[in-house]
Amino acid sequence: MSRSLALAMTKPHERMGLAQPLGRRLPHGLLGWNMLVFAVITAFVIAYVVQVNRAAARGFHLRDVEKKVDSLSTEVLQLEDKVAKLSSVQAMSENAVNLGFVPVDRLEFVNPAAGAYAMAK
Repeated sequence: MSRSLALAMTKPHERMGLAQPLGRRLPHGLLGWNMLVFAVITAFVIAYVVQVNRAAARGFHLRDVEKKVDSLSTEVLQLEDKVAKLSSVQAMSENAVNLGFVPVDRLEFVNPAAGAYAMAK
């Protein structure tokens, strides 16, 4: 390699804008590496506990929502049954009698083609 090419090359830590390499910035020796590993493991454990806690809370909330859905679907079935009972022919006949309507004895039909209809003046 020529001397001019060697002088033009930059080191990776200089290219990223760091004053010294990353390995030299970390603490030296076994104690420093052990502390770093312990800190990373502690961070992962804390993140795991937080995630499990949130999942459990969401599970309880989901169970409560499912109970509400079940109770509302039961209420809907009861209301549909009540609507069916109240809209039956027998219930409507009883309501008509209570309102003072009388049953029809004789039905008469109008034939508009024969000219048998009334006109308002």
